[in-house]
Amino acid sequence: MARVSVDIEAREEGNLATVTIENMAKANNLSSALVAELEAAFRDLALDDDLRVAVLTGEGPRSFIAGANLQELRNFDEKGGRAYITALQNAHQAIRELPVPVIARVNGACMGAGLETAASCDIRIASDNARFAMPEVLFDLPSVIESALFPRLIGWGRTCWLIYRGDAIDADTAFSWGLVEQVVPASGLDDAVAETVDMIMANGPVGIRLQKKLMRDWERMSLDDGVHAGIESLSSAFRDGTPAPRMAKFLDGDG
Repeated sequence: MARVSVDIEAREEGNLATVTIENMAKANNLSSALVAELEAAFRDLALDDDLRVAVLTGEGPRSFIAGANLQELRNFDEKGGRAYITALQNAHQAIRELPVPVIARVNGACMGAGLETAASCDIRIASDNARFAMPEVLFDLPSVIESALFPRLIGWGRTCWLIYRGDAIDADTAFSWGLVEQVVPASGLDDAVAETVDMIMANGPVGIRLQKKLMRDWERMSLDDGVHAGIESLSSAFRDGTPAPRMAKFLDGDG
């Protein structure tokens, strides 16, 4: 049965969550039910004060998320289309609002709604067999919601190439464009994700959460407002003296 599963690994540094779209028989495409589960999973994770990192992936080696469920979409009217895309945006917002970094473990096809979901994450690590596309125009639809993030990630020209053509680019092209941060052989994908997880979890939990909030703030702020938000963010880190133990450790030669 298709579902969204959440696995919590308790570590000394805090909790690591792995969220998996389990719909391998249908290339992990996103039905309305799975979209609702995806939002609920990330809303629940946001309540975990011990959470340090989350990893989002798809079941099996062939697909991260291959897109929306076309069998469902083909029967939509205007009301149904609006309801689906609004629910999907709410799920993406839950990912983006998680107080800690989210890593997309891209293990194969990453298309349409899947690529928008990956764009909602903070970091994207892909296997070398991953393929990326925004095929909505093939079905006479526009690319919407988190597609609005693409120009910031890859520029306007490459965004136009991706969403006007509708065909796929390979993992190396996605990396050269800045759509993903790392490409590794499929056999090394778990190790690559684990290395980034370990690096983040080794850092200060307060600083990481403050940085995540600041990153979201920067997206909607002017440069001047972003600079001032950074001043407030850094100042707040010192309220309870949280950086002091780590600084002491570093200065004493243990960091």
